[in-house]
Amino acid sequence: MNLLLDGLPEEAVIGGQTVKIETDFRTGILFEEVIRDPNLDDTEKIRTALELYFPGVSFKGTEAIQEAVGYLLWFYRCGEETTDNEPSEEAADGDIGDEQPFSYEHDAGYIYAAFLQAYHMDLARQTLHWWQFRALFTALPEDTQIMKIIGYRTMKIPDKLPREQKQHYQRMKRLYRLPQSEDRQQLESDLSTLLMNGGNPSALLTGGREPWHQTEP
Repeated sequence: MNLLLDGLPEEAVIGGQTVKIETDFRTGILFEEVIRDPNLDDTEKIRTALELYFPGVSFKGTEAIQEAVGYLLWFYRCGEETTDNEPSEEAADGDIGDEQPFSYEHDAGYIYAAFLQAYHMDLARQTLHWWQFRALFTALPEDTQIMKIIGYRTMKIPDKLPREQKQHYQRMKRLYRLPQSEDRQQLESDLSTLLMNGGNPSALLTGGREPWHQTEP
């Protein structure tokens, strides 16, 4: 899908009904937190993700739930298809090393400051489509602090560097090391597993909760 030609998706046809999808960038960030949550099983992750992206919508039947899950993952990946045999965009670009490049949770302040510096956007007040947010994040200039930090975290320090330079980069890596591993390749693997297994869609239909219903206009 071409962002310039096709525009920004805001709705989908799932199970024969046209439904709106929650497009705000905050939803994408919350979705990552849900997928990473070790306290949630696959069914709970799917249920929560559907409630995040399709609030107030009822998907009736296993096929509709699987279709909705597939669409929200496609939306989260900004229209890019990723399979188990294909690296994610970040991995393909060589941005993923031993260290996680960034965390929406721990780097929130740096990301906020970078958007303010580069685009004069106040993310605390701004409404921004997830695809816009991701495109702008990817294009942040190198002089923003978050991009410098990502550079420190992901760089492989060449052995041939002078000792003082190597020590400097090692200090920067220690200084900006994330407190816990949040491997984005593992995140992609979890997403693919979720898509293949569907988070046991039948459990969503018989999980003891009333199904969600799309609000009638």
